[in-house]
Amino acid sequence: MSRSAWLVGAMFLVSIAAAATPAVWRAPHTQKTDNRVARDRLHARNNPNREDYSFLNAVGAVWPDDIKNAAGGSGAATGFLIDRCHVLTTMHGVFTDDIVINPPDGKPVAFAVGQTEGETNRGALRGLKFLLHGTVIGHGDNIIVNHLAHDPENDWALIGLKTNVDDTIAPMTIAAVDEAQLPKGLELSVAGFPTDHRSRRGDGFNFKDLWGSDGEVVAVVWRSTIGAVLETTIQVTRGNSGSPLYGDLDGQKHVVIGMVEGIRGNGIDASEDAPNTEILFTPSTFASIGAARARTPCR
Repeated sequence: MSRSAWLVGAMFLVSIAAAATPAVWRAPHTQKTDNRVARDRLHARNNPNREDYSFLNAVGAVWPDDIKNAAGGSGAATGFLIDRCHVLTTMHGVFTDDIVINPPDGKPVAFAVGQTEGETNRGALRGLKFLLHGTVIGHGDNIIVNHLAHDPENDWALIGLKTNVDDTIAPMTIAAVDEAQLPKGLELSVAGFPTDHRSRRGDGFNFKDLWGSDGEVVAVVWRSTIGAVLETTIQVTRGNSGSPLYGDLDGQKHVVIGMVEGIRGNGIDASEDAPNTEILFTPSTFASIGAARARTPCR
C-alpha cells in the first residue's frame, strides 16, 4: 500500500496525534502585556533606541495566488527572501485546504515585500513596495488536517519567484544549528505580519508595519530524524506563520535558524509553561531546502 493511501486510511488517527502539536486555544486568564513592536526597516530613527532593522526588509507577505481575496492579502502569512528569487515560508501558509497530504509542487503564490516610504499605504500591496508571483518548488513531508500540522518539524515550503526581487532588498542568511548552540534562555527574535495587528490599524489588509517580538529559548523538541521544533517565549499570533526566527550566533548577526510554525494559548501569554513553537533548521532540513533551491537557480 502506498504511503498516501495509508495516510488517507489513517486520517482519523491524525487528530489524536495532533494533540501534541501546536494548537490554538483561548487562555482562561488575563492576557499579558503585548510587547510586540513595529519595526521600521527604512528609518532607524522611528525604532526604539534607533535600532537599524534594514535587514528585515526581506520579510514580506505571502499567500496562495488562487484565492478570491488574494488582491487584498487577507489570507496572508509571512515569508522571507533567502536570495533574489526564493522565498521561504511554511507549508500550511500556502497549502490551505482542510486536508493536505503530499501536495504536488507548482501551486501559484504571491509575495509582497519592501516597505514603502511615507505614512500612506500606497505601494504594490497596502504598504509593501513590490508584488511578485511565483510557485511552490519544494516543501516538507508534512500532513495538515483541519489546518493543524501533524509534522510541524517539516512544515516548510520554498517559493520560486518568476522574476528576481529588486536589488535594493538584501536577502536574509539562513543556517542549520544543533541543540548545543541553543541553550535555555538564549535570546531570539521574529518579525512578521500578525493578523491582529493589521486589524488594529483599521484595515485588516494593512502590511505597512512589520511587527517584531523577542523572547528566549525554552527547549529544543526533536520530533524526527529529519527536523526539529524549538519552543520559545516569543509572542506571535496568526499571520506570523513563516516569520523568520533569528539571532546572533557564532559572531554573525541576524542569522535565521528557523521560522514560526504555531502558537499555544492566545500566542501572547507565552511562557516556559506555554511556549510558542518554531521550526528549527537542522542539517537535514537545510539540505532539503538547498536541493529544492538548486533545481531552480535564479537568473
